[in-house]
Amino acid sequence: MKIIFDARVIQDHFPGIGRYAYNLLRALPGVLPPSEQLIALYDPEAKNTQYDFDQLSQAGVTLLAWPMPVFSSHNAIATLPVKGDLVHFPYYLRPLRTGHARAVTTIHDTITLVYPQLTPALKTRLLIRLMNGLAILASRRIITDSHSAAADLIHHFPFSRGKLDVIPAAADPVFAPQSEALQNTTREKYKLPIQFALYLASNKPHKNLVRLIEAWQRVTQAQQADGTEMTPLVIAGRQDPRYPNAQNRVRELRLSNLVHFVGAVSDEDAAALYSACQLFVFPSLYEGFGLTPLEAMACGAPVACSNTSSLPEVIGDAALSFDPTDPDAIAQASLQILRNDTLRQDLRQRSLSQAARFTWAEAARRTIEVYRKSQPPAASH
Repeated sequence: MKIIFDARVIQDHFPGIGRYAYNLLRALPGVLPPSEQLIALYDPEAKNTQYDFDQLSQAGVTLLAWPMPVFSSHNAIATLPVKGDLVHFPYYLRPLRTGHARAVTTIHDTITLVYPQLTPALKTRLLIRLMNGLAILASRRIITDSHSAAADLIHHFPFSRGKLDVIPAAADPVFAPQSEALQNTTREKYKLPIQFALYLASNKPHKNLVRLIEAWQRVTQAQQADGTEMTPLVIAGRQDPRYPNAQNRVRELRLSNLVHFVGAVSDEDAAALYSACQLFVFPSLYEGFGLTPLEAMACGAPVACSNTSSLPEVIGDAALSFDPTDPDAIAQASLQILRNDTLRQDLRQRSLSQAARFTWAEAARRTIEVYRKSQPPAASH
């Protein structure tokens, strides 16, 4: 079987989907028979400061440049630059014609449909619905990362029923417990104290940062009342200037000395911050798959996390969960971890055990099963 993989999402614009595609591509050659060929199409003109394509070549992936931008108006009608038996698109914006190749598409979430208020432009919402629907119709199988996302797809696209395969993602291997020396060096780099709480992700509206800031006011007030040292909250991750609400809320609540925005961090620094924090708190309203808390758990962080969408599937019983619409609930879960050394140590061990259940090798093995299922049965003689 000749497999084509659309790797154009491996670029800076797609932090989560790009990580999914890159790690899956690295793992697939390890479960494919040598007789089968894996070709990855990539966009040489896309900005990529994070992913090393040489590692894909070394893993056994054949790279083929295809300068067709994912968001090009021609993308949906583009002709693939190479023929194959099967093509895997890790994103719903994809060419709809694949010749004789059977198509598999990964659809990670339906956030625009579940939370339409987060995408105010009706034209944008309709276009996203249309392109998701066309991708489903043009695909032999649909992979999604969680049972929650699968249920959402069936709700919004009933014709997807019977095509869906749930295959959880995993943390990148870089996310593992880091040495105390490296933790200290990273803390010094970002001018952080020994004890801090951490949030690491974007500031998009569904990430729910404003409620986290409001919860942190309650955390600091409770610590003041206890007579204990107040724990600063570190907010790491690229901050999109279109969404300044969280930073505005910090100023309104006069929390600038206790809430620190450090911006985007490298994977290596993120692993050290996850390892060093007293608490990783994740208040997102919706995730197709909770990759960020899984990365934190892979580093042994004690986690407090939303109880919505796919997140319970990811955290299992290894984290404290809360209602993300309630700042009091976020604060109480955070305080429970910050106040209790024994609980923190227990959660660290549970985090490592839970994260170990998710591996890219298993995701690759199950993805190959979907490829096989997508192929027509061999003709009998």
